[in-house]
Amino acid sequence: MKSKVIQGDIEEIITEFKDSLKTFEGKNVLITGANGMIPSYIVDTIVEFNKTTNNPAKLILYNKNKTEGNSRLGYLLDDKNISFIEQDVGKPFQIEEKVDFIFHAASRANPISFKKEPIDTIDANVNGTRTLLDYAHKNKIEQFLFFSSSEVYGNPPEDKIPTSENYLGNVNPLGDMACYAESKRFSETLSMSFFRQYGTPIKLLRIFQTFGPGLRNDGKTLANIFDKGINQGEITLRDPGLSKRSFSYISDTTRGILKVLFDGKYGEAYNIGNDENYLSMREVAEKVNEILGIQSKISSPIGYASDKERIQNRMPDLTKLRELGFSPKVSLEEGLTRLRDYYYEKGAV
Repeated sequence: MKSKVIQGDIEEIITEFKDSLKTFEGKNVLITGANGMIPSYIVDTIVEFNKTTNNPAKLILYNKNKTEGNSRLGYLLDDKNISFIEQDVGKPFQIEEKVDFIFHAASRANPISFKKEPIDTIDANVNGTRTLLDYAHKNKIEQFLFFSSSEVYGNPPEDKIPTSENYLGNVNPLGDMACYAESKRFSETLSMSFFRQYGTPIKLLRIFQTFGPGLRNDGKTLANIFDKGINQGEITLRDPGLSKRSFSYISDTTRGILKVLFDGKYGEAYNIGNDENYLSMREVAEKVNEILGIQSKISSPIGYASDKERIQNRMPDLTKLRELGFSPKVSLEEGLTRLRDYYYEKGAV
């Protein structure tokens, strides 16, 4: 059974895109990393659309781990329009089905795993992208969307915030996040090379900080904040929480992706996110405190040396996305409230 919070989000998305979603009628859609937070919303949206048509889309969902009843998309195991395939896209694989659309979202997505398994992080991004691009070139698909990341920008200077797609980035290739950031950057280069040489219909999604149902407590700061707030009744940050981010609720990120899918230009990169909810992690923690009704103040580690705080402020310039008709709808407070309700509904963070 799908979460009530997620169901409400999907209904809002369907209302906005009900006509454009007809593009998927009778088509085969391959989505890698489908159980992930963002791609699962794409799956939910197409599944909900399928209920309104006599010519449903067929979904081919690749996940590294087997999809079971308690998986994010476990409620779809009996859906006849969906094929679940257990596949590590970092390893060699063949696509046996006819595919019209590819959403390549499979990737490690938390800093802890980047440090523990950097090679696997690179393989999923680079090897998987190459395999899928080869298929897209040879089989003349309609669209290939590569899920990139704001990490390709690294640590922009203040005069480059908000950051546009024209900014070339400031990434340390020797840093512990480089396996992720640099492999995303190279995958963008690989995608653009296929576009220029073969005309492969690619679009690049540079996704900024996204939160919402499905946010896992696997090293992500916001999930950790909710975990401590709900289960311990107080919030302790890992550091002073001075770095600032733009926070996009998952339904807004999904809407941005669909805008690019339906109206974006081929061979282009698009920032996906929210340019309005720009706050420090400490400010976000304070809002979570209010939403959870916690009386105690936010605390930071005792003796934490402030000069060790690596401040990385990141905010998207959404000019290109706004030109497609996009604007964020969900405020930070509303998004955090929905995430709280989801965690309560789920019974755990």
